[in-house]
Amino acid sequence: MTDISQKDPPIKLSHYFSYGTYRGFELLLKPFPMAVVCVIGGIIGSIAQFLVPYRRRIVIHNLRIAYGDQMDIDEIHRLCRRTYWNTGANFLASVRANTMQPDKLREHIEILGIENARSKPGQSAGPIFLLAHMGSWETLVQIKDLVPGISSFGALYRPLGNPLLDKLVKRRRQKAGITLYSRKDGFFPPISHLKNGGALGVFSDQNVRDHGISVPLFGKLTSLTNLPILLHRRAKAPILPICMASVGLGKWQLTIYPAVQIPETEKTNATLTTSLCAQALESVMSKSPADVLWMHSYWKIGKNRPLKIAGAQKNKSTSPTTVPSKPFKVLIFAGDLPSDFPEFHTQVHQLKNYRSDIEITLVSQNLTSPDVAHRIPFNSSEPPHIIANNIRQYDLTQNTPIDCAIDFTPNASGHQILKLSGVIRHFAMSGDNVSRTTKKAFKNPQNRNLTGLLQSLGMNAHNENQSRELT
Repeated sequence: MTDISQKDPPIKLSHYFSYGTYRGFELLLKPFPMAVVCVIGGIIGSIAQFLVPYRRRIVIHNLRIAYGDQMDIDEIHRLCRRTYWNTGANFLASVRANTMQPDKLREHIEILGIENARSKPGQSAGPIFLLAHMGSWETLVQIKDLVPGISSFGALYRPLGNPLLDKLVKRRRQKAGITLYSRKDGFFPPISHLKNGGALGVFSDQNVRDHGISVPLFGKLTSLTNLPILLHRRAKAPILPICMASVGLGKWQLTIYPAVQIPETEKTNATLTTSLCAQALESVMSKSPADVLWMHSYWKIGKNRPLKIAGAQKNKSTSPTTVPSKPFKVLIFAGDLPSDFPEFHTQVHQLKNYRSDIEITLVSQNLTSPDVAHRIPFNSSEPPHIIANNIRQYDLTQNTPIDCAIDFTPNASGHQILKLSGVIRHFAMSGDNVSRTTKKAFKNPQNRNLTGLLQSLGMNAHNENQSRELT
C-alpha cells in the first residue's frame, strides 16, 4: 500500500475528542441490528435539518436545480426531508458496517449488474467505477468482498483532517486489501493498477472549481473532475457508473451499469467526454434522489468571484451534452436609482452577453433594460419585508432558483431586502457584502463604479472570451 503522507500532522485536543466520539459511536451501535441503526440515524438526520438552516437551504437550492422542472416546491421540501432522513441513516449504517464481517454485510446489500464488471474479450484493464456520494457509500470500500470477480480494488484517497481518524481509516482499508492512492502519488500508480486488472473507485460528483472541466450537470454548468476520462484514456479501462440506493431499513441495492459509451473519435475532447460522465452521474443520482448527499454545493457560487465560470473549457463542443440548458440566474437590485444612472445600461448589456447561460432579473423603480428577462417592481415607500417577499415569491415560481444577487446601489441600500429575500449570496459596492476581490479592486478610486464591481466579481475579459466559446 502506498505511503500517503510524508509526515504526520500535529494532533490537537479536538482531534482526540472527535476520534473518541466516533469510536464511541461504533461501540454503541455494534449490538444493534442494521435496521435499528438506520432508524436512529434517520431520526438524527431529521433533527439536523433544523439545527443548520443554512445547509438546508443549500439542499433545497440543489434539489430545485436538479428537479425544479419536475416537482413543485412542496414536493421539493418533502424530498429534502427524506434526504436528511436517508443521509443520517446511511451515515450511521456506514459506521455500523465498519464492525461487520463481509459475509454479514453482504446480507444487507443486493448486487445487480455483476456481469458488467467482468472483463470483456480483449480487455485487460480493470474497470473504473464512477461513484457518486449516495447511499451508504462508505461500504463501497468493501466492494472487493461484495462483488465476485474483483481481484483487487483501489481508491483515490483524500487524507482526513483528523490524523487519528485518518490512520484508523487507512489501517482498516489496508486490512481489507484496498490500495489507496493520493494526489501525491500522481497518475502512474493508479494507471498501473488498472492495467494490471484491478478495479479503481473514483468519486466524481463533487464541484472541484478551477481543477475541473466546466460541463452541465442536470443542465446547469458546474466543474467536475476529468480524472476518470484521463485514466480511461491512459489505461483503456471501461468507466462503469455505480448506484447505491436504499430499498428498505438497513437494505441497499448496489447496481453496476454498463460502461459509459465514449466515441473513439472524441476521446481527446475533454469537455465532451467529461459531460458524458456527468450524464451518467445524473442518471445514477436520479435512481434514488433521496440517497444523494445534496448538502454538497454541486453548483458552487464563488464567495468572491461568483460570475466566474468555474473549471476549464477544453476542446469545446457544440454537442447538446456540453451546452447548459438551465440558466445562471443573477438578480440585480437597482432600487430607486434614477433612469439616467451612469453605466447601468452598458454594464447590464455586458453582463448579459458575458456568459451564454446568464439570465438577469431586475428589481427597480425607474430602470429597465431589454437585456433583462424579468423585472420586479420596486416601491421605495414599501417596507423591506414586502419587497423581499415579492422577490421570494417570484423565485419560488421559477424552475430553478436565483444563484446570486448584486446590489447596484452605491450605498448598498438593498442589503436588508436581499437578506430577507433568502437569496443565498449577494454582493455590493459597500457595507457587509463587499467581496474580498471587490475590496482589493476598490483600493484604486477609479474602480469604484459598476464596471469595477462586476469585473471584481469575475466578469473580466479573459472569462468573457472563454464563455463565448460555450455557445
